[in-house]
Amino acid sequence: MDAAAPPRISVVIPTYNRAHTVPGAVRSVLEQEFRALECIVVDDGSTDDTATALAAVNDARVRYLPRPHAGVAAARNAGVGAARANLIAFLDSDDLWLPDKLRREVAFLDAHPEVDAVFSDLEKHDAGRVYRSFMRETGVFSQRLAGRSFPDGVALPSREMFLVLLEEVPIKPSALTLRRAAFIAAGRFDEVWSSSEDWEFLIRFAARHAFGYIDRPMTLLRIGADSLHRLDQARGERAMISLLQRQQRLLRHDREACAAIRRGLITRTKHFGWHYNARGRRRDAAAVFLRGFMATRSPGLLARAAAVLVPGAMPA
Repeated sequence: MDAAAPPRISVVIPTYNRAHTVPGAVRSVLEQEFRALECIVVDDGSTDDTATALAAVNDARVRYLPRPHAGVAAARNAGVGAARANLIAFLDSDDLWLPDKLRREVAFLDAHPEVDAVFSDLEKHDAGRVYRSFMRETGVFSQRLAGRSFPDGVALPSREMFLVLLEEVPIKPSALTLRRAAFIAAGRFDEVWSSSEDWEFLIRFAARHAFGYIDRPMTLLRIGADSLHRLDQARGERAMISLLQRQQRLLRHDREACAAIRRGLITRTKHFGWHYNARGRRRDAAAVFLRGFMATRSPGLLARAAAVLVPGAMPA
């Protein structure tokens, strides 16, 4: 890449106290086959050795932006605000990319001007378990892939992805590339959300813009012991349920959308209840199931609210 030429794609890496992982994430960007890029690392007020670790990376394409701690949504927004390219890709500082990721995604967006974002499959590592295809572990999006594969990518109907996103979130930020103008038009990440900010943004984005999908695992998603998912799962579950309930109110006149939201609420309620039950907090689990029943009128959730208080009676 000519140092004087503007990059075609800006990679935004938000990080907070990840000195042990962020250099690897940056290296996976710099080793991309697609070279016309810049890598913007937004340090969200780290108190560890992040700055020192990144100072050892010797590449003019890397830009380090330290800022006061304000959360991942604000960090991603700041990175996009500093970006020089018309395409934006996000990478969490715990994750890694395969070398062909950006080449394939940029080529797809060039070939599909009607699409404003493209996401890809990923490989998930969680507590020693490896999921080779995250998409085939999803409850809803995996149904579209049953018996089929799209290794060169496919443009997805906008309504279809909007409904999928009202039920689950198959798109991870580290596997997403989008057009900067569409990101801004959709309203950026809402910095009020300290959890589920990516899901909230994606729903808004899908209401106005089309996605493409490349059926290749080109991102390595790593769930560590110090991830928010591990440290405060209850807060994350509450945020997801709150998000779906808000969408239920906003889309109350859209019967198809409300049906998708109801299914999503039932699933999230089950996960939240299982979380408490696994920790012996049966009364909390029963309360979660009961609130879920009040929101969805699902008989199954009502049955769980009763059964969870009886040892050994918890249904699947």
